[in-house]
Amino acid sequence: MNTIAIVGAGVTGLSAARSLTAAGYAVTLFDKGRRPGGRMASREGAAGSFDHGVQYLRATAAEADAIGAGQLLSWPAITPRDGTGGWLAAPTFNHLARHWANGLDVRCSHTVSTLQPGAAGHGWRLRFAETDAVFDCDALLLTLPTPQAIPLLAAAGIAPGRLAEVRYDPNWTLMWTPADPLPASFSHHAGAADAPLAWIAREDLKPGRSGPPRLTVQASARWSTMHLELPAETAALELQSLAARQLGIGSSGLAATAHRWRYAFVSRPLGEPVLTLGRDLHYASDAGLGSRVTLAWQAGRAAAARIAAR
Repeated sequence: MNTIAIVGAGVTGLSAARSLTAAGYAVTLFDKGRRPGGRMASREGAAGSFDHGVQYLRATAAEADAIGAGQLLSWPAITPRDGTGGWLAAPTFNHLARHWANGLDVRCSHTVSTLQPGAAGHGWRLRFAETDAVFDCDALLLTLPTPQAIPLLAAAGIAPGRLAEVRYDPNWTLMWTPADPLPASFSHHAGAADAPLAWIAREDLKPGRSGPPRLTVQASARWSTMHLELPAETAALELQSLAARQLGIGSSGLAATAHRWRYAFVSRPLGEPVLTLGRDLHYASDAGLGSRVTLAWQAGRAAAARIAAR
């Protein structure tokens, strides 16, 4: 087995690719996005960067050292729990994802549209929405969210098995530069489970960040589900109002943008890091163990080990 294709260049895909490449395999990753990393994402605005995907990594110091390779900063504002603390990528999560992808064959803006068994019953052939080119591989690892993987598998006549059990929650996220001054002592806010807002963080006060006062606001799973199909402009206004009420400030802003993550958090994981779905066909993602970055990274390493063992 020499050539391995990985569909999805998020945390799990990059983790698996790094392990397999280090073991001497030829690995190519395909991702429909414009950059690798998935929800390991930050967005640059006029006021500075916003961590609009992953807010921070909860990890032990050893895990942060192994995963971050010197690019993670401790965030003391996050309460330690069970030996883990909060960690931020420096300068942004985009840069950490780019570091993970360095040296790998990552092909972005490649949406896999079809899976086909390879010639003579060996390996797999991938076809893409953006090009007529095909890609042949000896083994295939899918790391995209299960609602995206299942239709691909079904079109190839492959039963999803336990993948059908997985459930995701969506998330609406607001990137907001308020017009009013923010409370001087405010760093972040974690909402109650049934509250409309799950998270508010002041970006300019995070370690390694700077710039004007600005907020990342994440709605709860319940609110996001109820308002999933709102236009982004309407979602932004709604979240501004909720955040302003929480902080006791006006709801006007110098800038505000909302982003929808349709498959943000795994609410019902598989309980195992990797599934083998067929001959040299495997699935691994945060759907396996849960949405924490460290768990998604572990899933990638477990998938790499299984592929190498076969």
